[in-house]
Amino acid sequence: MQACRFVSPRRVLGASVSLALMAAVMPSTAHSQQQSLALEEVIVTARKRAESVQDVPIAVTAITSELKDPSIRRLEDIQGITPNVIIRNINTVPGGSSISIRGVSYQEIDKSFDPAIGVMLDGVYLGVSSGQLLNNFDIERIEVLRGPQGTLFGRNTIGGVINVIRTDPTLDWGVDASITVGSEGREDYKAVVNAPIIEDRLGIKLFANSINSDGWIHNTTLDKDVGGDDYQTYGFALLGQPTDDLSVKFHYEKNKDETDVGAWSNFNQPEDLVCTLSPIPFVPWGPEQGCEAFDEGSDEEHNSMNGRNPNDTEYDTSILTVDWDLGGAVLTSITGYRDQEENTVSEYDASSAPFLFLSFEQTYDQFSQEFRLATEIGDSLEVIAGVYYWESEYTQDFSTHQLFYVLDQIGSIVPGVPGGAGFTPTTIGYAEQSQDTMAWAGFLSADWFISDKWTITGGLRYTYEEKDFTGSNSVFYDPLTMSQPALTRTDLSDDWSELSPKISASYDYSEDIMFFASYAEGFKSGGYFGRNTDFSTAESYDPEFVDTFELGMKSTLFESRVIFNASVFYSDYSDKQEEVLIETAPGIVATNVVNAATVDIFGVDLELQAQLTESLSLRAAYGYLDAEYDDFVADLNGDAIATDNSGLIVRNAPENTFGLSTTYTRTIGPGDFSAYLSYRYQDQIETILNNDPLGTIDSIENLDLTLSYAWANYRITAFGRNLTDEVYARRVRIEPLVTFGQYTQGTNYGVEFSLSF
Repeated sequence: MQACRFVSPRRVLGASVSLALMAAVMPSTAHSQQQSLALEEVIVTARKRAESVQDVPIAVTAITSELKDPSIRRLEDIQGITPNVIIRNINTVPGGSSISIRGVSYQEIDKSFDPAIGVMLDGVYLGVSSGQLLNNFDIERIEVLRGPQGTLFGRNTIGGVINVIRTDPTLDWGVDASITVGSEGREDYKAVVNAPIIEDRLGIKLFANSINSDGWIHNTTLDKDVGGDDYQTYGFALLGQPTDDLSVKFHYEKNKDETDVGAWSNFNQPEDLVCTLSPIPFVPWGPEQGCEAFDEGSDEEHNSMNGRNPNDTEYDTSILTVDWDLGGAVLTSITGYRDQEENTVSEYDASSAPFLFLSFEQTYDQFSQEFRLATEIGDSLEVIAGVYYWESEYTQDFSTHQLFYVLDQIGSIVPGVPGGAGFTPTTIGYAEQSQDTMAWAGFLSADWFISDKWTITGGLRYTYEEKDFTGSNSVFYDPLTMSQPALTRTDLSDDWSELSPKISASYDYSEDIMFFASYAEGFKSGGYFGRNTDFSTAESYDPEFVDTFELGMKSTLFESRVIFNASVFYSDYSDKQEEVLIETAPGIVATNVVNAATVDIFGVDLELQAQLTESLSLRAAYGYLDAEYDDFVADLNGDAIATDNSGLIVRNAPENTFGLSTTYTRTIGPGDFSAYLSYRYQDQIETILNNDPLGTIDSIENLDLTLSYAWANYRITAFGRNLTDEVYARRVRIEPLVTFGQYTQGTNYGVEFSLSF
């Protein structure tokens, strides 16, 4: 375990306990000034019903006012506001995300591998990584739930849930619009228009946005900027309230994404094949092209790829939400459908060497239906019960270019016979995979108010899931001279069923202070991993599980001017699914997923909000993690020998995370001036399973500043992002072929003009 370089957990725990005890015994002192400075109450739906965030006995962070800041551009920009959370862009797929909550993470983007964190859009689970990194547009609030949420949210939420809630139609006339221009050619246009159709009964919301930029990487081979944004969203929402007891909302949006899927820099190592081949006569490149050490066209601001990573993706999302007050019970129905079509090209050699690129054609669609009933039984019992149905399917066709000609020339295709397969420079390897998934669940959660101060909550969810997977072998042909040979396909099928319980107790020490304890279980789906070379002997991997014990407190102090929340948790992470990249033949690699590890995770969440004066407010979040493998025996290099790997560091689990933001507001002339300053710190992390030093990301310090002036219905804002100019790369190794990585954006700035009426 790396040494704690930021702050002592013992001191943090001591300080939090001291503050909690002070809060518990400190008398309230009410006066009019403190009441006027009270923090605004935030209502969340973290437990599938509307309630104050301070009344919810789980670790949840609500993000609202910060979403107005133009420096918060995508979902990844909220990570400094909530403790023990990392969100990164995985740009090998459009809108791809890697999310870690309390040391439970995912960064694999293949659609056969389910995420460990649930991203929800208006109550609908987004089933794959691509498209999860939502843009900050037309969002009312974001709720980040930490820890397993299997009882109410179901499978694939073992680390937590990020619940994104869009704004409702207002049933009144209104316009919100903004224009943003900035460095690297940034141009953002956003508009939301509300209009009544039938007064107080039916309204419509129209919305559209366009996000564009040139990119912060200059390609020295193509002599142009690459990696920029090209993203559009448009759609509408209808809200009908035909009676006081019935609400119906339909939301439709279309997203078109032509953003490059990465602008990768050259990190190819001397042992990578793209480097070791460069002295061979038939190879039309030299070490100055293929190897990082000699490539002068690749660094933090440049790359040398001999092509872009183009992308043409469309998403269509429809959500129908019905709430019907039956008198004594509320029936809710949420129906969701999402369709994705993705066409991408990835230059994995990350250089000007014509060594390896892949082209992908993928389709994905999902359908979900949830019915739930919320009711009260007497004065002491509140119950939520429901059923849930899910189905999804995807297809993926992919072609590997250039590589197999090279492998044939060195005698890897026909062992020991260079050129034995007769491949040409335009020979491709082509393969397909597809999968159908069906799941259904029934769930029940009940709150029992056993006294004015004590509440017991119990919940249980039963889930059944089955997956039907089809994978093909690779066929090799030159599309310029011959048609595609027939594929040999393998059909695989498996199913699982699991129970996900939760029990908690909360104690209201006073009207403003609550203590709670909980135990929760969650599971992540098993399956078949699609990026394989031979499915004839493939076996499914099993689900993985997280069981979490948690103690916490929530407090609202000093006449609601201060909020302090704290949690201490322990998670037993068992049957952990690890993706192991191995070489199955010289130059041929595949990924195996094995249930090989058990991880023990201990951690602390601390959150503070304070309205210090009428003009000055503060928000802080600190997370501490101690995540260690308890058992990890697996073959990590493909030699069929399982070794003890329990000394490795768990990926994406920083020991310390810290965020601090402050807002200053002052009336000047006819309007209000405000300044928002935010700071984020993250400890060093590992991103490669075997802890290869190339996968180490050093500690990060990031500073953003926003200055705004608002008057009447208008606002002008200037902002600077990453003022510390903290630039790093997440490197990806495909051993023994290539190593590539994406540098993050350095200091950037812009100006936004917005109006609202």
